[in-house]
Amino acid sequence: SSGINAEWPLRPGELIVLLHKMASKRALQRSYQLILQNTKVRTKNLVPELSLYLLDKSCPWYYQKEVPELEHDPFWSVFWPGGQVLSRFIFDNENVVKNRDVMDIGCGCGALGIAAKIAGAKSVMCNDIDELAMAAVQLNFKLNELEPPILSAEDLLQSSSIIQPENTTIFLGDMFYDEVMAGKILAWCLRNNQIENDVYIGDPGRWGLDFIKDHITKVAEYDISDEDCDEFRTASVFQFISN
Repeated sequence: SSGINAEWPLRPGELIVLLHKMASKRALQRSYQLILQNTKVRTKNLVPELSLYLLDKSCPWYYQKEVPELEHDPFWSVFWPGGQVLSRFIFDNENVVKNRDVMDIGCGCGALGIAAKIAGAKSVMCNDIDELAMAAVQLNFKLNELEPPILSAEDLLQSSSIIQPENTTIFLGDMFYDEVMAGKILAWCLRNNQIENDVYIGDPGRWGLDFIKDHITKVAEYDISDEDCDEFRTASVFQFISN
């Protein structure tokens, strides 16, 4: 059984839609299986309130430079330092998300969205261009006994549209890894900050931050002790300001 309801006979065009839904469901189940077979539930990081499916040294993918069966590198399988400090910041400052719409851009494992939902966010959108990350988000929300968030695999940073509704809290963790990405984020943040959306950035100090230093102010700093982020000893939360 496909688990997808349909009334027979189907009208013209409906069979194609049904087959697409069935194929999508099978693909999602394969994604779940890949994630569950190649990750472990981990809590030892800056945010022990959260349980997450992540890589550790017992996982085969941990030692592979490339994973042939994946379209993208599994960046979602690591709880990067910027994501850790933003999640910690949410729990330490629940007012930044309470009763607000929240967007996590480049969400990876979905930890920020989980933290925001627990802290009282009205709604949460998790966005990542990697479809496998979207599957990981769903598994991690379920692991933390939460309903799945709104999911988006669109490249929102390329979009010229202004995010609605206003008064959204937007988070970007570990996104400043090169000049090109920094430029895209700056333009996108300027559009969204001007409609009274709060934008927070989490990063351990990658060089891409230099390109937006005139538009950010540090609001928190945390020590990082996760062995998978051992190249970074601290990471900070910045608030975007449009000047």
